[in-house]
Amino acid sequence: MKERLLLIAEDDESTIFTWQEDLGEFNANPDRTVTFRAEIVKDKRSAIALLERLHPDCAIVDLRLPSGDPNDGTGAATSLGNDILETLLLESGIPAVVYSGYTQEASPLVLGSQIKIIGKRGGGTTEALLWLADHGDLMEAMAATRLSIARESAKLFNRFIWPRWESGWRGNGNQRLLTEVITRQIVSHLSEGLGAPPRFHHPEEFYFAPALDPDHLGTGDMLNINGDVFVIVTPRCNMAKDTPWFLMLAACQSMGQQWTEIGAKVTDARKLESGLKELRRFATQAHATGTHFLPPFGGLGPWLVDFKEIETVASAQAPELLKQRFASICPSFVPNLIQRFSAYIGRIGQPDLDVEVLRSFFGK
Repeated sequence: MKERLLLIAEDDESTIFTWQEDLGEFNANPDRTVTFRAEIVKDKRSAIALLERLHPDCAIVDLRLPSGDPNDGTGAATSLGNDILETLLLESGIPAVVYSGYTQEASPLVLGSQIKIIGKRGGGTTEALLWLADHGDLMEAMAATRLSIARESAKLFNRFIWPRWESGWRGNGNQRLLTEVITRQIVSHLSEGLGAPPRFHHPEEFYFAPALDPDHLGTGDMLNINGDVFVIVTPRCNMAKDTPWFLMLAACQSMGQQWTEIGAKVTDARKLESGLKELRRFATQAHATGTHFLPPFGGLGPWLVDFKEIETVASAQAPELLKQRFASICPSFVPNLIQRFSAYIGRIGQPDLDVEVLRSFFGK
């Protein structure tokens, strides 16, 4: 049984009492795979401080809370729970539940997120706890991820950041620039250290969603234009510097019936071996040079990029194309896409020769 730290932001004493009773009952159930150790706060200021100090695994937040600021003369409860929830979304990244009698006051950012919204009513507390418990594996995965990143960052600080600070960075006048440099250095080291490619990748690792650069298109960006899927194959350097007049988009043809047939084989014990062989052929790009296999993503695909079908779009349309982007191929997979594209367009080919003329070399 895993114990998770739960932040509860609630100022109503009767509701706090209900939480305490229902938590005790929930945790006492031997069938639970997750239990909760709750930290209860009564205002926005205390909630934000607890987030920074204890880094909870999940949260339940009432929308109407006092600020907790001693300079706030009224102390009245307003929709400050939104501020806590938006901090969770933008800085903490943990599962959260709105538990409020005023759910209509949830902000657009909260409404557009995965945060669960439950109105105050009988049984609502148990529903919230069950929903959070159902995300226990997600909490565990994120906690392990944060720990891994924190440990690697600590190593970098002691081996790299601190010595360079002592030898040259101390007293640098441009603090913002220095922060950006250190951030890029740490991220690059983390990417190489923790992101070292394994022997095999899960298909989910093939894409970034959202894309890494929110404001600019890049090589490997996936676009859904009026239901047709394309991938950008314009070289990265061209797009980063002197933007070309036109962008090259390769059509991504849905595998459709072919994928369905492969699925029928791999789910049939009698045809499993041949199905896996065919599936492996696509996964290792051991198929026609003029195509490139892209795994499924978000209910779409899989696709075969068809290098025979290249469209050009004016670079001036880039802002509109940004709205059509739904994912980006991860940097470690982009080179293979471009290499296969280059191999395809780089083929000169042999002109046809008259077979009868060739036959004449053998005599009559």
